[in-house]
Amino acid sequence: MRWYYCRERLMRYARLQSVYGIWILLFPACFARALWAEVPSALDADRRIKIIRTLGSEYVALKVPLPINKHGLVVNSKGEFDWKKNEESSIAAGQFIAPGITVQVTNVTFAGNKMMFEVNGGGKKKKKRFLERIQVGGSGRMAPVANPTAQAPPQGSYVSIQFEKQIPNLTPQEVKDILSNVLDFSKKSATKSFIESIPEEFQEAVKNKQAVVGMDKDLVLATLGRPIRRVRERRGEEEVEDWIYGERPHKIIFVTFLQGKVISVKEY
Repeated sequence: MRWYYCRERLMRYARLQSVYGIWILLFPACFARALWAEVPSALDADRRIKIIRTLGSEYVALKVPLPINKHGLVVNSKGEFDWKKNEESSIAAGQFIAPGITVQVTNVTFAGNKMMFEVNGGGKKKKKRFLERIQVGGSGRMAPVANPTAQAPPQGSYVSIQFEKQIPNLTPQEVKDILSNVLDFSKKSATKSFIESIPEEFQEAVKNKQAVVGMDKDLVLATLGRPIRRVRERRGEEEVEDWIYGERPHKIIFVTFLQGKVISVKEY
């Protein structure tokens, strides 16, 4: 009987030790996570949208080399960065974008205390889409559901602003001022000159990479590039031509021409 009670006490003590032991092990990790939790950004939604609209798709000239890798260049809230570290990173990457080259800001993201600007598509290798991994077929032949993505090596990079605690409520001009040691926003690119040369009613659409009614074929080509397919058909007594952009699962755009002018733009 005494042996039974001794065994029960020992088992209860072991369970308590196990529970407290786990808590002692987890406490430092929980404390560190709480300590380093992301501080909410002070950047409001309106300023965030203005920064994306103003700097997204902007063409700028580089003042310093940018390594073509997944890290790019990081500056602080004053626009300062480690010159030597950036040079070493460019050499280690094996390739870089040289100063004086005009690049395009292709994406703007916000995460924690960091604001990141992707240039020329970024320096990361593109991953395969889900549908590219699925194959269907018959008679011994298999093919992916979606056309394979071109696996060309990355040609871009990143420029990030890292703030001490949180992203302040900055204006687009204040962001440009911080990046002025790295990017030259005063250069007028060939694309900007082209936009200024086209009729005013189409300038905003060209900036946003959109086709609109009234454009001719040359302007649509300059705005959207070459279509995946072109389809001609007769509708009544008139012949129309559809230019098709995109493929499933992404959106598909149909641009319809009549006598060389856009008469309809539909998205599916």
